[in-house]
Amino acid sequence: MHVQFNKVSSSESRHQYYSDMSCPVCLQLAVLPVETNCGHLFCGPCIVAYWRYGTWLGAINCPICRQMVTLLFPLFHNTGHNAQTQDGQVDPALILNDINDYNRRFSGQPRSLLDRLRDVPTLLRHAFREMFSVGGLFWMFRIRILLCLMGALMYLVSPLDFIPEGVVGLLGFMDDFFVILLLFIYISIMYREVVTQRLAG
Repeated sequence: MHVQFNKVSSSESRHQYYSDMSCPVCLQLAVLPVETNCGHLFCGPCIVAYWRYGTWLGAINCPICRQMVTLLFPLFHNTGHNAQTQDGQVDPALILNDINDYNRRFSGQPRSLLDRLRDVPTLLRHAFREMFSVGGLFWMFRIRILLCLMGALMYLVSPLDFIPEGVVGLLGFMDDFFVILLLFIYISIMYREVVTQRLAG
């Protein structure tokens, strides 16, 4: 009964991103679901146990794609009720504490540019979802995102270009693509910092 309450509140909004809400570790419907920065879904208790009882001393690698996990996003709220798992009752507050502990320790890990690019879709999805939700991101972060978006839009519609489309044709859109890519990377970096600061506070 408690599981249904916890899962319904979080999974209804997640089905648009996940066709399968099962955890690849326990192969059951995800209890207290958590998303990794690489965009994979796990039970909160499963991913915490994978971290706590694994043989590594640092950040874990995703069990699915092997990318380093530097952020965990809880997709549930602390309802004050325990959730039922295969191994018994789990307190959501304890899982949230473990997730916050993990994020504080490993969100600043040095990583390759390719790994950072792989994180962009997940981070942008969470950032924009929080941006338009009540009580989500604080106003300064929202204003920074809007200023970045307006600056990029002004560059895209202005006649000034580093590589003019009229001269080199389709290749001229490369600078526009680069500006958009830089914008997305910058927003994802800002959001990562906000998530880490929020958890540390």
